[in-house]
Amino acid sequence: MDFLIFVIALSILVLVHEFGHFLAAVKSGIRVEEFGLGLPPKIIGKKIGKTIFSLNWLPIGGFCKLYGEDGSGKGGEAFNNKNPWQKLLVVVGGVLMNLLLAVAIFTVVYAVLGVPEETKMVKVVEVAKGSPAQMAGLAEGDWVMEVGGVAVYKPEELTTEVAKYKGESVKLKVYKVNKVEEEIEVKVRETPPEGEGAMGVAISNIEMRPMKWYEFYKGIWYGFKEGYYWGKIIVSGVFKMIGDLFMGKVPKDVAGPIGMFEATSSIRKSQGLLAVIHFFGIISVNLAVVNMLPFPALDGGRIIFVVYEILTKKKANQKFEATVNNIGMIILLSLILLIAVGDVAKLIK
Repeated sequence: MDFLIFVIALSILVLVHEFGHFLAAVKSGIRVEEFGLGLPPKIIGKKIGKTIFSLNWLPIGGFCKLYGEDGSGKGGEAFNNKNPWQKLLVVVGGVLMNLLLAVAIFTVVYAVLGVPEETKMVKVVEVAKGSPAQMAGLAEGDWVMEVGGVAVYKPEELTTEVAKYKGESVKLKVYKVNKVEEEIEVKVRETPPEGEGAMGVAISNIEMRPMKWYEFYKGIWYGFKEGYYWGKIIVSGVFKMIGDLFMGKVPKDVAGPIGMFEATSSIRKSQGLLAVIHFFGIISVNLAVVNMLPFPALDGGRIIFVVYEILTKKKANQKFEATVNNIGMIILLSLILLIAVGDVAKLIK
């Protein structure tokens, strides 16, 4: 079940990316020789107009084959004979579609869960097993109103007040899930386990408010905000990873298809299908960002040659471009293989 969900979701992300190239190519008058669902070998194909639409055996993603993208095309329908701005539109078409898909996914998630609104209370959203908070009786859904007699309205205020009682116990005024106020005494740890706070709770002052049907625009707005938020985080992470590589450090938090499958399975089991959908919205943003990296075989690498053509008014040497992209593809596939080996090693551990 998890494997099927993973394959379908990943295929949709890649297919949407390729469909972006397809739409931009058609808009620019470029002939699309083949648009394939899955990767070759081919099961079946049907020619509609000038394009073969095919179904292929490897059920991951898809591809969009453009006439003249290898530099050998002739006539006005060839990619290599279009002006650089049309080429640029085709190259970035896939990235734009991944970003739009991510926004659409986030919008749907907000439409189901509601839109986030800031409250003036701090809510317990998770309690770690065996933590002081659990032993004291704190539960998910409780609202913490006071810490040691001091009113708290934001998570950072609660964290600041709790930190004053390290190694001691503190009394919390709590509005329980059953709508009863209670006073709870909690032990505050000096050295909590990694990933846990001093009390062992995750907290927030954000509440999801269901939307009315005429407030759909709020879901779209928050969808764009969510896409922008994850875009910033992913861009920052990519730059950090590149910086680590230049410093001779091996990135630790990089995952390939195996790692993504493991994450998909874990999220579905612990949080449900809607959380999996949200996760692939984040992956869609990630695909857009990674594809814009100026590396051969990626869209960003192709953009470099287009920019060269814009600045110099001359086409890049087609054989050189093809060679660079082929080498880039070999390097990318090698990196994916290495990451997959790392994913397997993590699973074994």
